[in-house]
Amino acid sequence: MKFHCLLAIVAVSTNCWLTSVTQSALGQSPDTDLPRVWAGTGVSPQPSVRYANPPTPRPSTATLLGNPFGIEIVKDKVWVTTVDDHCIWLGSIDSDANASQSGQNDETTLVRVAGCGEKGYSGDGGSALEARFNWPHEVRVDGVGNLIVADTRNHVIRRIDAKTNIVTTIAGDGVEGFSGDGGPATQARLKHPHSVVLDGDDGVLIADTHNHRIRRLDLRTGLIETIAGTGAGKLPTDGALARQATLFGPRSLAIDAQSIWIALREGNSIWRIDRESGRIHHVAGSGKKGNSGDGGPATEATFNGPKGLVMDDQGRLLVVDTENHLIRRIDIDANTVETVLGKGALKLKRPHGIAYANGFGYLLGDSENHQVVHGNP
Repeated sequence: MKFHCLLAIVAVSTNCWLTSVTQSALGQSPDTDLPRVWAGTGVSPQPSVRYANPPTPRPSTATLLGNPFGIEIVKDKVWVTTVDDHCIWLGSIDSDANASQSGQNDETTLVRVAGCGEKGYSGDGGSALEARFNWPHEVRVDGVGNLIVADTRNHVIRRIDAKTNIVTTIAGDGVEGFSGDGGPATQARLKHPHSVVLDGDDGVLIADTHNHRIRRLDLRTGLIETIAGTGAGKLPTDGALARQATLFGPRSLAIDAQSIWIALREGNSIWRIDRESGRIHHVAGSGKKGNSGDGGPATEATFNGPKGLVMDDQGRLLVVDTENHLIRRIDIDANTVETVLGKGALKLKRPHGIAYANGFGYLLGDSENHQVVHGNP
């Protein structure tokens, strides 16, 4: 069985790199050279306030970001989802390369591109700026610029057209549950889908979290199927076929040329599906809650509710260890883990989404600090 996966390689201009972050020795945090706040004020906006349109761009560090979760970087653009006001924001990082070389702080701006500030499920067929979402947990961008949104608490996946900004539901009927495999995705039921990735073959992979499955939406046919997980909330067996394996709360997905990477939130561990063999393999985390194992074997380390994944430009996996308020890095070849952010002067508070771009570093949703952090692993 061959899984169709997108090799997600993005070349991005360097944005407002305010300070360099040195590579750490094994087991040491590079917090001594602080990453900086890239966006957000540290304050969440007033809830359930309907925003005026058209939206006004604001400096990124003057923009109220209420619980930023999902982050996507493609070329010179950044998208951020916020769950307190159920919106999606767009920023640009065009000028960062010059800013980095000169040491200047050229701040970007952010502008709201989806969501009206009110919680709900409405607006399909109209402007995304007038639509209501309910905890848009993650956003991805397809090859023509359309946004694919995991509208988590509405139990649907929605698409925002790049040209018209019109929003439509492409998977889920808005009722939590499990049904619909082999049929139209819009008639299927999902249960708290948290993560989406594009598979490079006109498909969207969906972390159907509370159904303990990964599902695939075929964008050509509109059909949906399960590609991993049986529905039982248990840790997988290393080496099992993914379609026959159990999963325990798949919360975040990432993809490279060989693998689909999975963070199991309830399973407190990281796994990968080999795209050629279709088998699932243990990468990190013993399955027990904890914060241990830096400098040692990744499979014996403990995590606490991991909720974000991304590969850096050296093939190392960055893991957002949410309930430990840390970013940890797994060296796949060496089978080791270390903490790279959260133990120094910059403290995190339940971080979630993370995105990485070569030559730029990562952007992290430091969720309950209501800000986005720019760092370098």
